[in-house]
Amino acid sequence: MKIRERIKSLVNSRTSGEHQYHQNDFMYSRKGPWPQPSPVHPWGESPAVVHVPFREVVDWWIWIGSRYVATLGLSPYYLLKGFLFPGLKEVSDEKFQDLLNYSMMSKFLTDQLDQADRDIFKDYLGEDRQWFIVDLQAVEVVETFEGIYVSATKTLLYKEDDKFIVRCIYVDKTTTIFESTDGDAWELAKYFVLQGGALCATLVVHPLLHFPFDSINAISKTSLPKDHVLFRLLSPHFRFTLPLENAVLNYKSSLLQEKWYMTYAPYPGGPAGLRDLLVEGYKGIKDNLSYPPFSYSLTSPKIEGKYGVYLAKYYDVFYSYVSEVLKDVEKNDFWISKWADYCHKHVVDFPNGEKIWEGDTLIRAVTTYLFTVTVAHSTDHYNYGQINKREVPLRMRQAPPEKGVKMIKRSKLVKPWDLMKYYMADNLFFSPTTVTSLIQARYNFKEAHRVNAATKFKKDLIQLDSDLKKMGIEYMPLKKIAASIQF
Repeated sequence: MKIRERIKSLVNSRTSGEHQYHQNDFMYSRKGPWPQPSPVHPWGESPAVVHVPFREVVDWWIWIGSRYVATLGLSPYYLLKGFLFPGLKEVSDEKFQDLLNYSMMSKFLTDQLDQADRDIFKDYLGEDRQWFIVDLQAVEVVETFEGIYVSATKTLLYKEDDKFIVRCIYVDKTTTIFESTDGDAWELAKYFVLQGGALCATLVVHPLLHFPFDSINAISKTSLPKDHVLFRLLSPHFRFTLPLENAVLNYKSSLLQEKWYMTYAPYPGGPAGLRDLLVEGYKGIKDNLSYPPFSYSLTSPKIEGKYGVYLAKYYDVFYSYVSEVLKDVEKNDFWISKWADYCHKHVVDFPNGEKIWEGDTLIRAVTTYLFTVTVAHSTDHYNYGQINKREVPLRMRQAPPEKGVKMIKRSKLVKPWDLMKYYMADNLFFSPTTVTSLIQARYNFKEAHRVNAATKFKKDLIQLDSDLKKMGIEYMPLKKIAASIQF
């Protein structure tokens, strides 16, 4: 026997028991990507994957990065649009409520009022109602550019039938509560709530669907044999993700750098404060029940209203699919146990190699990954892309309101330059541009029952898409849901 083969045999026998694998049976010969502490915020952000395989970077540039470069040529068009249709549009009280009820901003709705909330709204909570809050405290870390304003806000709502009704708005910068009878101050307060919602949606809660899951992507590629059923189940949902995330977090051209000359960087402040928003989302805010620290969930998202119903129904379809695919996996499978141990070290509250075998924990852990990087992530982008950028600003050119304030003309609340940046960011990053779709994912299973499970999964997705339309809960067309995080 050749020396090389004897070494492989010795290594296999000592590390994998009955499973005889060698380096070539793994992606990148087991020298693939792996998570590490974030270079920017090693203790404040989730682990990052910064050493991305070259072939993945090339693949990303061909299919996605090149589109970014080509789209930069639209900057003059969007600047002209900003001049032709200047400023912000009026947002009626009904439209304001609808955005908090039915868009991805419904993620902020909670009945968990903390002590600070109760102190602020003490004069209202005596009313016999079921109270909810939209707390956008996280934006207080943003360090704004000169002439641009941001304020933390808290919006108090009560539930009436299946709808949440706005009672009042607290604006932190002026420590004032506004009601719908407050004229211009009320109109300004609504804009600051929507601005805070846009900032927290894009840089606080949505990133939790991105970056913590990169560790699972990298670990799965490097630690699972390519012919293992778990690898076959996960791998159609890996493509494009790691180069994209690395570009967003670490490229000098990232919109998070927010340089004045970047025609696609729409945020109100510089990179230090913007990255702090990511930290607020991942680490949470002390004593604020609206911002718990990130924890890997083993259940469907708990979100109020139709958005939550939509996501929960998709989660259930994924759960049924994963259950069928993994139903005959041998308990204490060596590779799954090691995979879980590796993920446990890098993803908060991911079950370790022992707990992964308790009950349906394995099924739920895998379901959460697949559901998050496809439906949950894509739907956020699609829904945010549908929002009128002249109704939900990222920049405000008037200071937060006080009682009796007069609002400047809506055409002056944002500048054409601000709108151009927002439109460009929407085209490049916020609105989805799907390259590979969930419904077209190929799993390459060998066993007949798993092939049948994948076929049934596609049929179940199509049926659910149809059912949701009939229910009037249509957030994103199935054909546009991406197979992975690719925007």
